[in-house]
Amino acid sequence: MSTAALKVASRDAVSTSSAAPQSPPKNNRHRLLAYLIPHRGILTTGLLCGALASLVEGGTGFLFKKFIDNLGNSAQSRFLVWICVGIVVLYILLGIFKYGQSILLATAAQRVGQGIRRDIYRHLQKFSLGYFHKRRTGAIMSTLQSDAAKVQNAAMLLKDAVNAPLAVTIFLGMLFAESWLLTCFLLLAVPGMAVAIQALTRRLRALSQTTQERLGNMSAMMEETIAAPRIVRAFSAEEREIARFENASEQALQAQLRSTSRSARLGPIVDVLGAIGVAGVLYIGGMLVHDGVMTVGSLSAYLFFAAKISANVNSIGGIKSTYEDMMGAADRIFTDVLDVQPEITDAPGAKELPSIRGRIAFENVSFAYSAETPVLTDIDLVIEPGQVVAFVGETGAGKSTLADLVPRFYDPTAGRITIDGHDIRDVTMASLRRQIGIVPQESVLFSGTLRENLIYGRPNATDGEVRDAARVTNIADFIEALPDGYETRVGERGSTLSGGQRQRVAIARALLADPRILILDEATSALDAKTEALVKAALDTLLKGRTTLIIAHRLFTIQNADKIVVLSQGRIVETGTHHDLLNRDGIYARLYATQAKQKESDPE
Repeated sequence: MSTAALKVASRDAVSTSSAAPQSPPKNNRHRLLAYLIPHRGILTTGLLCGALASLVEGGTGFLFKKFIDNLGNSAQSRFLVWICVGIVVLYILLGIFKYGQSILLATAAQRVGQGIRRDIYRHLQKFSLGYFHKRRTGAIMSTLQSDAAKVQNAAMLLKDAVNAPLAVTIFLGMLFAESWLLTCFLLLAVPGMAVAIQALTRRLRALSQTTQERLGNMSAMMEETIAAPRIVRAFSAEEREIARFENASEQALQAQLRSTSRSARLGPIVDVLGAIGVAGVLYIGGMLVHDGVMTVGSLSAYLFFAAKISANVNSIGGIKSTYEDMMGAADRIFTDVLDVQPEITDAPGAKELPSIRGRIAFENVSFAYSAETPVLTDIDLVIEPGQVVAFVGETGAGKSTLADLVPRFYDPTAGRITIDGHDIRDVTMASLRRQIGIVPQESVLFSGTLRENLIYGRPNATDGEVRDAARVTNIADFIEALPDGYETRVGERGSTLSGGQRQRVAIARALLADPRILILDEATSALDAKTEALVKAALDTLLKGRTTLIIAHRLFTIQNADKIVVLSQGRIVETGTHHDLLNRDGIYARLYATQAKQKESDPE
């Protein structure tokens, strides 16, 4: 085997292995902490405010005790006034500390959420098209929005995980100071609470994951239907879609109800256990007051501190369910997105692709989306600089896939592709794609202005260059007639424009980027006959000097191509000019004859 062949085989093996969906498992708790660490200053200050709030509350309990114990002493009336003033001052401080805690922890939580969403979005931009073909859009959006919102609660969870135990410790010390006997009795309820919490929260993470999966399915179904209203109505499928949605919605509802039911049991059980403890405290405390061991003020302060402990224990009881829900969301974020390795990446040491002439060579290229379904087999093809080459064939022949290999939307499973002699896997994807322009079959515009969409591939284009590109694609008159001209907003996915207008904007966008290689995938399919003729005339002029790949079903649009490549079941079966292929009377000739008859029978 030659050195070159060994190199290609080795790289193919690496490419195959890189498709492994996930990296080794990692400790997701530690990874969440990494999002909290940058905000440790805000978090620490917020938690400190919470601790100070607990101390202030303890002080108010002490003042209540003094007030009650001195009610019957007329000589202490002035002292009682100062106690009331002290209580007001302490509650003002309490409000300040609680406000500081809430605003600081909420700020940290929102920044954590922003960081997680940023990392998810950035990682999504690294994936090849295969990732999005395997996953439903609604499920991805659910991860980006719902799961990220749950994970950002990690910062707020610290309030209960740190401040609540700290408050319990502070108030517990005050309870012991008032009566160690009562406190020992009260602590008997703690093991029962712990057992109840553990039993109820054991399955919460699994229930949370199931709920989010079903919500993701429901979101995906909604997005599909909303994105294709014409198809739904054309087939009178409204009732079927309603039934599908109601089924998905019911499944999501049942999962939510199961999760909510298990979570909701926790509070009442903790409350009942707490009530039993309070009843015992009242009974024993009353006996101690009766025997003169405690004062009424001490018992009142004791009940005040016990109530504060109960409130904080309730918060601690909710930690487990919130934590499991949060970790379920974190597991989905890491497993479904952040731990998935991009299948198409720059090779180590990849170089910038220099300015190219546009010679493309497919060398024994094969490709399959999965091992069981080969799409392209043994493709050998050379496209010279400036040639216009059309890929034709029946649906599923591999035309679009073959073109998608050039900008490395996918990598061949065997063989290699070179541009001007450079293996495209040896150069950076950014430098490769900068020199390739694409007009897809279904034009996608973004919800900005017409100008923003036109300069998408060339942000530094001048106004004159933008107008020139619009003019040669026969869209300038339409744009300039609008009240806001090039600053007109096009709506979501270009919804305010017709299909033909969107397609012409997409063509102008590709041409404005001034690529050396142009890929047109049914680029004129959305245009009426008159507009198509005008755009085709502009394209015939502009394509000169550019290597152009055209994917077309309508063969009469590519008669002037320098080379026509006919694919069948993923293999090249014919190549030549339009006239050469007609004379051979093969697959192309039969396809052309069929379309010619259809065109003749078309009333237009």
